[in-house]
Amino acid sequence: MEIKFNIDIEDSEQELLKTVLHCNDTDLEDQLSKIARSSFEENRKMIIGQKIFTRGRDIIEYRLFNLIKFYFDSKIPEEQRICDLFQITATEARAYIRSIMSKYQYDLRETIKESLKEQVLNITKEEGDEDYKLSIQNQYFKDELNRILGNMDTSLPIIEKERGTISTYIIKESSYQRLCAYFEIDIEPENNEEP
Repeated sequence: MEIKFNIDIEDSEQELLKTVLHCNDTDLEDQLSKIARSSFEENRKMIIGQKIFTRGRDIIEYRLFNLIKFYFDSKIPEEQRICDLFQITATEARAYIRSIMSKYQYDLRETIKESLKEQVLNITKEEGDEDYKLSIQNQYFKDELNRILGNMDTSLPIIEKERGTISTYIIKESSYQRLCAYFEIDIEPENNEEP
């Protein structure tokens, strides 16, 4: 079924929407269509009696769940994106993420796995550095990667914030190797041979 509708949005509101949604004129319609799809799903489930909530928190959590599915293309968003959309603090965003990751863990199983794998794929190591580094914009990722490491081997070093940085984390070689194995990521062997 295809559903379409038109909406009038003032220029000043369009500018604000582009700022909050981190998009330009070209992408705005697509971004709003994804949000409309998410909202429709929320209301459709309510109308047919599958998702009827009485607490405001449950409604917000289900709304975030639908936004992850339809607006964020089945990826766990950065905490700041949730803050922007819901007009909440980083602490509140973190709490909502933790809650829906638990409450909707089976529905989001693939989303969580792919989002975590993407984080591991973004781990880098500068030449001459002993440790690997990762910029993490969502505390959930760090906590979940540490949980995975702990489940594999409690002696593995945890992922820790780099001193003096806002969101850069340090990953030791042994932990990096195990995360790559867990997510079935091929690691290119380092070439130590002299030319």
